Amino acid sequence: MTDSDTSPAPQPPPGDSDPRPAALTAPADPTGTHQAAQAAPLWRNRDYNLWWSGTAVSGLGTHVSALAFPLLILAVTGSAADAGIAGTCEAAGRVAGLLPAGVAADRYPRRALLAGASLVQAAAMGGVFWVVAAGDPGLPLIAALALAQGLAAAAFAGAAAPIVRRIVPASQLKAAYARVQARDYGAQLAGAPLGAALFTAARWAPFLADALSFGAVTLACLFVRTPLGPDPAGRAAARPPVVRDLLTGLAYIRSKAFLRYAMLWSAATNLLLAGLGFMFVVTLRSHGASPSVIGGAEALAAACALGGALVAGQVVQRVPGHRIVLTVSWLLAAGVGSLVLLASRPWLAALCLGASLVLVTPLNVVFTTGVTQHVPDAMTARVLTTMGTAAQSFAWLAPAASGALADAFGVDAPVLAIAAGLALLAAANHAVPAVRRLGAGSTGSGEETPQTPHGQER
Repeated sequence: MTDSDTSPAPQPPPGDSDPRPAALTAPADPTGTHQAAQAAPLWRNRDYNLWWSGTAVSGLGTHVSALAFPLLILAVTGSAADAGIAGTCEAAGRVAGLLPAGVAADRYPRRALLAGASLVQAAAMGGVFWVVAAGDPGLPLIAALALAQGLAAAAFAGAAAPIVRRIVPASQLKAAYARVQARDYGAQLAGAPLGAALFTAARWAPFLADALSFGAVTLACLFVRTPLGPDPAGRAAARPPVVRDLLTGLAYIRSKAFLRYAMLWSAATNLLLAGLGFMFVVTLRSHGASPSVIGGAEALAAACALGGALVAGQVVQRVPGHRIVLTVSWLLAAGVGSLVLLASRPWLAALCLGASLVLVTPLNVVFTTGVTQHVPDAMTARVLTTMGTAAQSFAWLAPAASGALADAFGVDAPVLAIAAGLALLAAANHAVPAVRRLGAGSTGSGEETPQTPHGQER
């Protein structure tokens, strides 16, 4: 249900004939709009602000309905297992659709794909609103609509993956991605209480709000002036069979050392952080915190994360990428481990979790920018959706695995295991040359360009 410009952490195939490094290639811009935007500050970039605003409204609607779905099913069936079905169906549709969506976005006009996917999502949420308002929200129908929305969300995500690099100059990519993170945290912070208030007023209200929110992102897609690609020359070129095209993203990732590591890193990090989100609730509850206190603690942590995202753009512009990755990854592991000591004090635990989430934003920005620089525009959607699929494919295991560890060894065991896993990833960052080279050079305009010794793989 989320309209994201990037996958949950680093994301973005072989065969381009351009002999220059992928990080130095730029998408064609026959209208000159992109070059004109280079001279203006990001806040004056009309297309970026239009895109950011449309996806912010849509993201808010997504978080509103995300809270309302389980509340609805619990009210209808009273079953916690049933309450998870809608979310599972949506997630399944998203993961299943990401790879085909990447192929489509590199073959067909992205603007049409974005607008069409948004309209399908609006129709799916409109269907949920209709059946709830009619008083007959059957679980099979709700699950089918959630699956349809997940597939449409994947189509949108595939076409959206290259958009920021099309509408933002290279020197402003880090700031742009930091603002995307702030947008997502802001939508998360406001969406939960708004969804609860709307659901209390009328069960159908959150779903109507989400359906209407897709209108904002549809208009944004249509009114962005910059050509969104793929460029005409790329579309006119002979295309291999779909299955072979589908595998090009993975093949390109395998050919680049940094992309291989970024994909594995993002998958492992998402798995661990998904477990952390689940165990935060379980741990506080086991120490006697009430549901209202837990909800307040989560809101406090989200507010800290939003504050961190707002300043992340300045941080990543001033601190070399490799220093951020190497330092922050250790601080993140230490912060998660500290939750064990603070579990009996929910507000302190929330501040500790919030501090950890603050650290995630610059980490994501550095990795996402590094990945984007390695990929030519004609292959961006396939590579990003391949990495996004890898990043999301294992996160669903985290709650079950964390719960099993907690039942067997106590609630502290999963948290300590997550902290240990993050520490291993922090140590791995020191051992990977591609990570240590992040920020080793500069384009002269503030944007880091990965440097490669002669004859060495990027």
